[in-house]
Amino acid sequence: MKALARLEPVRRVECPLTVHTLEGILEGGLGARVQWLAVSDGYGQLHAERGEPIPEDREGAIRASAPVVLRGTPIAFVQGAAPPGARGPLERSLRVTAQWVADAWGASLEIESLASEIVHTYEELHLLYELGETLTSQLTVSEAADIILEKLLHTLHADWAELTFSGSEDETAPIHVHASEDISRLAVLPGLGKYRLPTTLRSGGQTIGTLTLVRIEGRSSFASSDEKLLNAVGTLAGQAIANAKLYEELHRNTEALRNGQAHLRAVLDNVAEGIVTSDAEGLIQSFNAAAERVFGYSAEEVIGQHVGLLMPDPWHWQDVGGAVESLRTAGSDSREAFGRRKNGSTFPIDVAITEVLRDASCRFIMSFRDITDRKQWEQALEHQALHDGLTQLPNRTLLQDRLHQAILAAQREDRVLALLVMDLDGFKEVNDSFGHHSGDLLLQQIGPRLRSALREADTVARLGGDEFAVLLPGAQADDAATSARRLLQALERPFVVEGRNLSIGASFGVSLLPDHGSDADTLLRRADIAMYVAKRTHSGYTLYEPDQDSHTPNRLAFIGELRSALELDQIVLHYQPLMNLRTGQFDRVEALARWQHPEHGLLPPASFIPLAEETSLIGPFSQWVLNAALHQCHDWNEAGKRVSVAINLSAQNLHDPVFPGAISNALRKWDVAPSCLKIEITESTLMADPQRALEILQHLRGMGVGISIDDFGTGYSSLSYLKRLPVDEIKIDKSFVLNMANDDSDAAIVRSTIGLGHDLGLSVVAEGVENQETLDLLTALGCDVAQGLHLAAPSPAPFPTGCSKTRKQLVVAGSAT
Repeated sequence: MKALARLEPVRRVECPLTVHTLEGILEGGLGARVQWLAVSDGYGQLHAERGEPIPEDREGAIRASAPVVLRGTPIAFVQGAAPPGARGPLERSLRVTAQWVADAWGASLEIESLASEIVHTYEELHLLYELGETLTSQLTVSEAADIILEKLLHTLHADWAELTFSGSEDETAPIHVHASEDISRLAVLPGLGKYRLPTTLRSGGQTIGTLTLVRIEGRSSFASSDEKLLNAVGTLAGQAIANAKLYEELHRNTEALRNGQAHLRAVLDNVAEGIVTSDAEGLIQSFNAAAERVFGYSAEEVIGQHVGLLMPDPWHWQDVGGAVESLRTAGSDSREAFGRRKNGSTFPIDVAITEVLRDASCRFIMSFRDITDRKQWEQALEHQALHDGLTQLPNRTLLQDRLHQAILAAQREDRVLALLVMDLDGFKEVNDSFGHHSGDLLLQQIGPRLRSALREADTVARLGGDEFAVLLPGAQADDAATSARRLLQALERPFVVEGRNLSIGASFGVSLLPDHGSDADTLLRRADIAMYVAKRTHSGYTLYEPDQDSHTPNRLAFIGELRSALELDQIVLHYQPLMNLRTGQFDRVEALARWQHPEHGLLPPASFIPLAEETSLIGPFSQWVLNAALHQCHDWNEAGKRVSVAINLSAQNLHDPVFPGAISNALRKWDVAPSCLKIEITESTLMADPQRALEILQHLRGMGVGISIDDFGTGYSSLSYLKRLPVDEIKIDKSFVLNMANDDSDAAIVRSTIGLGHDLGLSVVAEGVENQETLDLLTALGCDVAQGLHLAAPSPAPFPTGCSKTRKQLVVAGSAT
């Protein structure tokens, strides 16, 4: 038996035969001289034998084996034994028996395959039948997928079944998975081999998804019949999934429609707009809750009535289609109209109409919105846009519109009109003295005063600030003059503002259509020019004349250029030294502004300072002069030249409560001692508002800044008030100094002024010293300081000409000439 034991195992094949059948085959192979036969696969799982085995130690016994070959492949061994001398019979018996086993085995496999095919066919038919019965038209995609997977899992004995839909975010991830209960744990173990059997689901030529079955390795792989069945199921499953998707979409659409209808009903009942539907004849078919609130009718009262019940507007409501066409022609889907409530009152509405075709007939949907509040708001906004917020008079925009319309009407009817532009005289002083609040209260009283002197057809407008305009339709020159006089008389009576009686005047400029222009802008501009002439001449009113226009454009351009002069560094300072007549030294300068005009050259302050004072430029201009002068003073002091500097202030600076603070800040910025700065103020500026001037000057004097009254003797001032002012110097106006050597009256005025100043404890400065004789007279009269071209002309920095000279040098220079 040792030789037989060395047989190698052959390929293992599932045995389709029973042991009993094999034993019958072996029985037929036993002959008279063959004692034992056996069939084995070498694995110990297949074994059958007949006869009596011969012991291994029997001498001369014969043993042999033959393979069982099925379709060219050994699947088992037939082993046998015989007594000595029977090798031939044994070998023949082995060959015959091996062939019988192979034939029987093959026949058994064929039968089993046929039976399996029959079973698979049955299972396929049964599965397809069950799926056809189960996959109804009212399944969701999830329900259909679950049914398909569950049937396949059990019918094809798979461990795992998965269905992936095309078009998902991750097409590699299964959307639906089914697994047998005993495989759930094994399915997640790493390295576990699988047999996979996929098929594609299609419907209508489109790929629906992929259906895959899985068996865990260790079991048999899928057979071709499994693949056929899966493909057959795939065709049915693809159609079922497509139907399920259609069902879901239909269900969603149905729900959406149902929800939409409910939502629409809720919206219609809760929208702010009234919604009304009608047929083609205009008979009301529905009337929502908002429409009930808007019109005051209940739905029952209006359904079946014509929509004209709600609309008194003659807008073709006998033909709703005509109303729709009217809207289309106007290029709009809505228009404003008037609605009529149940109580008969009318109100503004916005109505929109939409035509809808339904069942081959026309329906109309109308929305109504009450716009009463909007109209009131629009009127308020329009009034605000066209009227002055302070006085509620028409503003410049409304005046120009009315003037334009009046011009067109006058031209059509060959008529005339007059335009008056008015500027208040003294209004600036009210603002400076009592504050802008008082000025506003005064302006509010101007309109009623002017209106009381005019006709109903006339227009009074505020152009801005203290400037007003009056439009007189049909008025000629004499009529305009008469109206101007009446307006001036209306303003003569004092205005009571916060318990104070304030008197102001006015200046009127008059332009006429067609004499002075044919458009609104020209008439306004020329009336404005005439007004400036009236203000300058104090004539009350002036009719425009062409020769008045020659300087005004230049003046306006000049003002515009002055606004840019500071930014363009065109303003410069020249410094004129002043001589101390007691010491003969130049220890002080006066800063004088010059305008380096790009076309007109170097302009003196008299040519542009008045313009700066008439506009809002004097504030930033004075601030610039202050900083520039102190900057230069700082540079001189740093260079070892101890020089003080004087600057001139205007009335606006003196009445500006924040200007002392600006001076204090500038002194600190440039590190200049207050005693090195002197402020020069004209006599007329001081007396414009003595109390305000006193407060500002006391503040400056308390800081240590010197105060000088410039042009002394040219204005009117009270000596009792003058002695109260915290000034330390007066400057005699040069008009008295220039001719004092040849005019005894001028000499007497200078002598008296010097005596008055000294009696008041003030230093006295003489301006306009242009010769040595005048200088000698002033020295003899005891004048303290002299200033003029004879001593030194104004010059720009770095250091004024003459500051290096002494009085002795001037005398020598004078004798030499």
